[in-house]
Amino acid sequence: MRRPALLMATGLLVSTSAFAQSRRPVPLAMPSGWNDSYFARLDEGRQPKTVVAVMNFSGGETLEERLHIRMADALITSLVQAGRFDVVERERLDLVMSEQNLAQTGRVDPATAARVGKILGAELVVFGLVTGATEQKIDKFSYDLIRVDVSIDVRAVNVSTGRVVISESAKGSDSARIITTANGSVVSGPTNYDPLYMEASRRALNRSATLVSAAAPLVGYVVALGDRTVTIDLGENRGVKTGDTFIVFRRGAEIIHPVTRERVGWEKSILAAVEITVTESELATARILNSASGAELKPGDFVVFRPVP
Repeated sequence: MRRPALLMATGLLVSTSAFAQSRRPVPLAMPSGWNDSYFARLDEGRQPKTVVAVMNFSGGETLEERLHIRMADALITSLVQAGRFDVVERERLDLVMSEQNLAQTGRVDPATAARVGKILGAELVVFGLVTGATEQKIDKFSYDLIRVDVSIDVRAVNVSTGRVVISESAKGSDSARIITTANGSVVSGPTNYDPLYMEASRRALNRSATLVSAAAPLVGYVVALGDRTVTIDLGENRGVKTGDTFIVFRRGAEIIHPVTRERVGWEKSILAAVEITVTESELATARILNSASGAELKPGDFVVFRPVP
């Protein structure tokens, strides 16, 4: 169990995480990317993980040959560790790409990604471009510092709308000290920089996974209430950490389309914003930051992750 550091002040124990975050505004609104179809999975007792397909990265062929990995596979690993995705199998994606005559083409565009995603039954399609992989030697007088930078542009397309929901850049860096003799022989430090490229790539991909995760709502339940606190059924195994913010809400009546008479969604009552203070493997405790007027929380209310800028 990870617990936030505590600050002793005037005889009170105060969570430093809570103290540092207490002034952040958290709007009482559903996060971008929420879809009422998640309710169906929750009603069936299933965690509503987003189905994601990760396409090969463009522009990284030379880097991938050097590292003996595919950037897409490394990103998939990071997304799986985030605990909120079901990832389409690589073999299925490769087969569809081949059938659609896309395997040998260049950069993927949002329309192509959405088309492939629909065939695969994915909700989110991620693709990217390696924009840079460089090394720099910096003279530090008594040693040289070798710094490697890897830059990635990552995009995520919502398959149902065809809209680009993530379009961001991520960068990862790693460095090592090199001590040489007067004739240039290495006395200390690596002679092979591939591990530096590997670590810089991993850091860039982890940042990319964080960006993609923001487009995939993480949803669970309130399972217990305390004094200005709630316990939720999401924990470290789903990527929850101290300082994360969630919206607590309650499902209301069905919304019926006036013409088709089909259900198009549900009414939702926003009850409160909470911040995680303690995490366990499968649970987390959160303090209530602010709540709607007259709101009374209860076990069974929903919670959904809402990133705060």
